[in-house]
Amino acid sequence: MKISKYLAVGVLTISAFLTCKAERTSSPDKEKPVESVAAPVPPSEHPRLYIRKNDIQDLRLKLQTESAKKILRQMEKMGEDRTPAEEAKETDRGFRYYAKMRGLTTKAQLQALNYLVYGTKSEARTAITTMLDSLKKTHFGTASDLSRASGSMLMVGAIVYDWCYDQMTSEERQAYVKEFIRISGTMESGYPPKRTESVAGHLSEWMILRDMLSAGIAVYDECPDIYNYVISMLTEDYKPVRDFIYSGGNYHQGTSYVNVRFGNDMFAQWILHKMGAGDFFNASQQYVMYDFIYRRRPDGLVLPAGDTNHNRNSMDYYSLPCFLAASYYKDPYLQYEFERKMSLDGSCIIFRLLWQDFALRGTPPDDLPLSRFSGTPFGWMIARTGWGDDSVIAEMKINENFVGNHQHLDGGSFQLYYRGPLAIDTGLYQGTDGGYNCSNNKNYTKRTIAHNSLLIYDPSEVFESFNYGGSDQTPTAANDGGQRMPGEGWKTCNSFKDLLGEEYTVGKTLAHGFGPDAKTPEYTYLKGDITKAYSSKVNEVRRSFVFLNMKDSEVPGVLMVFDRIVASDPSFKKYWLLHSIEEPQIDDNSFTVKRTLDGDKGMLKCDMLFPEAGIEKIGGRGKEFFVFGTNYESYPTTSRPDPTKEYGQWRIQESPRQVRSEDIFLNVIQVSDNSGEALKNVAKIDTPQLVGAFIGDRAVLFSRNGSSLDGTLEFSVPSGADKKVKVLVTDLKPGIWKVTVDGKSVKSAVKVSEQDGVLYLTATPGKYILSSK
Repeated sequence: MKISKYLAVGVLTISAFLTCKAERTSSPDKEKPVESVAAPVPPSEHPRLYIRKNDIQDLRLKLQTESAKKILRQMEKMGEDRTPAEEAKETDRGFRYYAKMRGLTTKAQLQALNYLVYGTKSEARTAITTMLDSLKKTHFGTASDLSRASGSMLMVGAIVYDWCYDQMTSEERQAYVKEFIRISGTMESGYPPKRTESVAGHLSEWMILRDMLSAGIAVYDECPDIYNYVISMLTEDYKPVRDFIYSGGNYHQGTSYVNVRFGNDMFAQWILHKMGAGDFFNASQQYVMYDFIYRRRPDGLVLPAGDTNHNRNSMDYYSLPCFLAASYYKDPYLQYEFERKMSLDGSCIIFRLLWQDFALRGTPPDDLPLSRFSGTPFGWMIARTGWGDDSVIAEMKINENFVGNHQHLDGGSFQLYYRGPLAIDTGLYQGTDGGYNCSNNKNYTKRTIAHNSLLIYDPSEVFESFNYGGSDQTPTAANDGGQRMPGEGWKTCNSFKDLLGEEYTVGKTLAHGFGPDAKTPEYTYLKGDITKAYSSKVNEVRRSFVFLNMKDSEVPGVLMVFDRIVASDPSFKKYWLLHSIEEPQIDDNSFTVKRTLDGDKGMLKCDMLFPEAGIEKIGGRGKEFFVFGTNYESYPTTSRPDPTKEYGQWRIQESPRQVRSEDIFLNVIQVSDNSGEALKNVAKIDTPQLVGAFIGDRAVLFSRNGSSLDGTLEFSVPSGADKKVKVLVTDLKPGIWKVTVDGKSVKSAVKVSEQDGVLYLTATPGKYILSSK
C-alpha cells in the first residue's frame, strides 16, 4: 500500500508497540508484534466517525429535505420504548430483537445528531450518560449471533463518543474505552480480535468491519489499540483478498449472505473514506452487486446461489449493499435495486441520513449488455434474452477458487429460467432438519449432487468433514460422487495465501466471450477445466456452455452443455444431472420439464446427443434429497415457507451405457411455453475432430477431445427451413482462419481471439472447411 495515499489523514506504521493499557481479555501470547504496514491514521479532531466538520453544514441542509424528514420520523418512532403489548409479542430475544434498535439506542443516536448539527448541549449530556449506563449493562455473549447486538452497542457508543466528544469528562471517556474493550472481548471476535476469518465467517461481518472499527476511530486519541488492531487486520488480511475477489465482479457467499458480508465491506469503505483515507478497497468493488441485477427474475426473486431460503411470496432485496454502493459510487443501476425496497435494519438507518445521495435516481438495467462474465476467482456467466417478463435467464459456472462457508460445491453447474424456474439449484438452507451444517445441508444441499453438474462415483471415496462446524459433527459426509471438500475436514478458506493455493483452487476458465453484438449477443460462451474440483478419481473434467439467444418468441433460448470426462478408473460411474420442481417426462434420448403450477408456464426439452446413455429420474416425496440410498429429509417450516417447492423434488441422471474411462456428453436444452408446440428439431454433428448440434438456424461445434484445434477442419451443416445459418465453432487456436462452404470461399480471413477461441459467421447449410493460416 502506498503511503502517499494517506497523507490527508496521516500514516500509521503498525509495529510491535500498542499503547493502550486498558483491561484486556487475551493472554500475552496473542499480542505478538504485527508486520510493519502503512495504514491511515484517524485525524486529530472530532467528529471523524462517519462525518467530518466540513460536512456538517451540508448535513444541516440535508436534514431539511422531505426525504431526510421521513427518515427522522422513522427513527423517532424507533426511539420510543416498546409498549408492554409489543414486548409480549417479542418472544425471541435473539440478535434480531436488538437489531430493531427500539428505545434508548436510537434515542442516543438522535440526541448525538442534534448536538452535532445544532449544538444542543443538553441532548449531548443525556446521550453520554444514558449510553454509558447501557454499555455497562451489555452482556449479550455469543449465543444465537448475539455478538451482532453487542457490535451495535459499540457502534452507537462510538457515535456518542465521537460526536459529543467535547461534552464528555475525562472520566467518562475512560469509562467508555473500558466498556468498548470489555464488550469487544465478549464477542465472537474476542479482544484483541482474532485474525482467523478474513475471507468468510462472522468476523467478515459487523464485528470487525463496522463496529470495532467505529469504536477504534472514536477513541483513537485515548486508546489507539482498538483501531490499530483492526486496521492492521484490514490492511494485511482483509484488503488483499477483497481486492482480488472484487476484480472478478462477484461475491462468493451466495444470495442470502451478500447483504451482511459485502454490505459490511462497503461499511468499511465508507467509514475509512469519511475519516479522510480515500478509497481503501479497489474501485472494482462497485460492480460486485451487478451480479444480482443479472440474476433477477421477472417474479422478483433471483437465481439462487449458496445457502438460501426460497420463498416466492417474499421478494429478494439487497437494500443495504445496494444503498451503500450506489451512493458511494454514484451508480444509478444499483440505486434502482435499492429503490425496490429502501428499507434497512434499525442499526443502519442513520446512515441514510449521513451518506445517501438523495439526488441520485435509479436507472433500470434495460440498456445494460444482456450477458455478463465474472472473471477470476469465479469464472461465471449469466446470459439473458432481455429484461422483461418473458426473458430467458441462464447461469453458467466454472468456479476457479473455493471459499466455503456458505458457498456450495457447484463447479460446472447451470440454471435455466423461462416463465418459471426450469433447471434449478436444489435444497434448502434452514428447514425441519435444522440449518447450517445440519445433516441435509452437509450431505445434500451444499454438495454437487444438489446442482446441475457432474458426478463421478467412486464407491470407496471418503468425504471428511469433521471440522466444518454446525450441528452435524460426524467425521464424514455422504459419498455423493461429487466434488471434494476443500480444506482439512472441509474447513472454510480464511487467508488469501490459502485461497490461491492448491487446496482451494478448483478450476480454471479456459475461454469466454459473447457476441457478435456486445449489448444483445446472439451467443454466450464459457469453457472451463474443473478437474481440480474433484479428487484423484478423475484425470480430466471439462465443461463448455453455449447459450443462444434465438431471438425467437416461440423458442427464445437454447443452452448447449458439452462435457469431456476422463475417470481414473473405468468402473467409476458418471452422472450428468438436471434438477426440477415438477416431474420430468423421459422419451428415449430426450426429456422434458414443464412448469404448470403457481402461474408458471415455461418448459424445457433436453436432447442428449452424446453418449449412448440411459436416462433415469429420481424424486418425489421421500426422494427429494436422495444420495445413493439415503434421503436427507428437510422440509420448509412455517417460519420459512417455500410454497412453490423451489427446493426441488426431481432430478434427471444421464449415465453412459458402456463402461469406459473417457466419455463425452452433449446436451441441447431449448425452452418454450409449456404447450411444447413450437419445439425445434435437433440434429447431431459428428466428425473425428468436432461434435455439435444444429437447431433452428444455429449450429454449434466443439472439439471432440477438448483441445484447441488448428489445421484443416471439416463438417456439414444439414439443410433446414432456413436458407441462412449462424455457425459457432469453438475450441479453435487463435489466429487467422479461412472458411469455405461447398467449395466457395465465404470468409478469407477471420480472426480468432485467444480469449474465446471461437469463429462465428452467417452462411448457408452445406459442407464447411475451416483452415488456419
